[in-house]
Amino acid sequence: MPASSRPARAGSVRVAAWQRQHLGDADRRRIMEAARRLERRSHQPGMHGGALRRTGIIVLWTLLYRGPSRHGVCDPSIGQLAEWSGCARSTVQLALSRIEAAGIMGHVRRGLVVAGRWCQWTSAYLFASPEQWAASDTEARSAEVSLEKKKAMERGREGGGSALPEAERVALAAKWGLVMA
Repeated sequence: MPASSRPARAGSVRVAAWQRQHLGDADRRRIMEAARRLERRSHQPGMHGGALRRTGIIVLWTLLYRGPSRHGVCDPSIGQLAEWSGCARSTVQLALSRIEAAGIMGHVRRGLVVAGRWCQWTSAYLFASPEQWAASDTEARSAEVSLEKKKAMERGREGGGSALPEAERVALAAKWGLVMA
């Protein structure tokens, strides 16, 4: 059968080859485990979650396991993701922005030109391997740097030192109307 240059149906859009991504079960598990590690690592005490939060993990799982079609294209709508994950549309949008900010996935806006006006049809979601995610700054710091920072913070609490030179501290105190003791 010859390859046709036209879409299969009127109004349908061809999916570019780079918008397809076939993920196996091992790839999905690796991405989910790395996302959970990122969530645990970025969690701050007293906060509700880390970089992704609970809804980010749920939406990511939904995208990985329910989103891709048999052709390798992951392009569910926001409404479909909200229905599948049991979250509100606005919550899904916030979760997608957190997932994208972490570098776990990216999206490509796809649309149609209707009556000379571009209308978004759907978004295609593409996943990055955990090695390509944004690196955490805590992993790049050595133990010596952390120890020096801890010592400097303890000196600052005791009033024994400051990161600013004395002249700059006096100038800033005068500018802000603070009395230096």
